[in-house]
Amino acid sequence: MNTTHEGLALGHAMAEVAGEHAGDDWQNEAYEAFRQFALRNEFFTTESVRAAFPDMDAPPDSRAWGAVALRAKRSNVVEASGWVRAESRSVHGMVVTSWRSKIFQGNT
Repeated sequence: MNTTHEGLALGHAMAEVAGEHAGDDWQNEAYEAFRQFALRNEFFTTESVRAAFPDMDAPPDSRAWGAVALRAKRSNVVEASGWVRAESRSVHGMVVTSWRSKIFQGNT
């Protein structure tokens, strides 16, 4: 396994642990928010989902959102469509996954 794949696998593992610590209720609420966002937006980032639901409680570790995105990918809600620079100042412009919705129904 090359270093990039090792880093990605580690990131996924850390996201899954953060998701577990956030609890089932938070994970289910966040997943539903992610799924609803995917119905209305064809291309987006996880930070776009977070920004669209400002009243939702934050998880103890923001990496829990990664577990939500992975669940959506495994559930065939989204697929990775590339990488983009994060807009959030808190992550200092790091590269994040751009998601393509597989359930997009338009901006209804």
